[in-house]
Amino acid sequence: MSLFLNGRTYRCLVCAKYSPVCSEQHHPLQRLIAYDELIAKYSRKVNRDQYDAIDIYTCPYCGLDRLTVDRLYEHARDQHPRSAIPNGGHQLQLLHCPVCVCFRLENDCFTQQNSGGLSEHLLSRHCFASTHQYWEEFKLRREFCCMDEFELVRFIATFLPPRIIASEIVASQNCSNQLPPVCPICLEQIDQAACKSLQLCVHQFHGPCIDRWLEEKKCCPVCRSECYEDPSNLCH
Repeated sequence: MSLFLNGRTYRCLVCAKYSPVCSEQHHPLQRLIAYDELIAKYSRKVNRDQYDAIDIYTCPYCGLDRLTVDRLYEHARDQHPRSAIPNGGHQLQLLHCPVCVCFRLENDCFTQQNSGGLSEHLLSRHCFASTHQYWEEFKLRREFCCMDEFELVRFIATFLPPRIIASEIVASQNCSNQLPPVCPICLEQIDQAACKSLQLCVHQFHGPCIDRWLEEKKCCPVCRSECYEDPSNLCH
């Protein structure tokens, strides 16, 4: 249901979408952001290369607000894991994704039972399969930014950034891979102590191999993802 407080529109993240009234005054509320406000407050400022943090989301479990999409994911994953059932143990209760609610997207409900709750919903609906896909979509929207910056700002606000994608890929690889990785440049196995991975795509290499490569080319040798940041910005 929608609520109007101090001239702003909110929606309850617990009550059913078309419920006439909110059943509890303490339920977390998500503010609905208008087009004009999003552009006025979060579009790129003159003489600045980066966008301000779009901290507009509220946690549906505890009501913590002013969260960006990545902080919302990390908060839900760390503070409200699968075993934590909100609101007195109502395991089948549906909650609403604040990202979907804020931008009026359909199918915004998720349940905590037999799933990872909000963190799993964000990974499945607001996350790309690879950092390469993220940057391709980002470039597409940036090319049309001069016509309508709203689409680019909304993209940044609704999709998990590359660092989250990269960390999830690494976590998945650590769980599934038992053998040491092979460097795609020299084709030799990589000792963990000598391993480096690009932040934009998390492909792994020998440190000296990828350092020499990046001296001449500003992309990943495997997927050709461009290095939008300093090519030396590598994570171990």
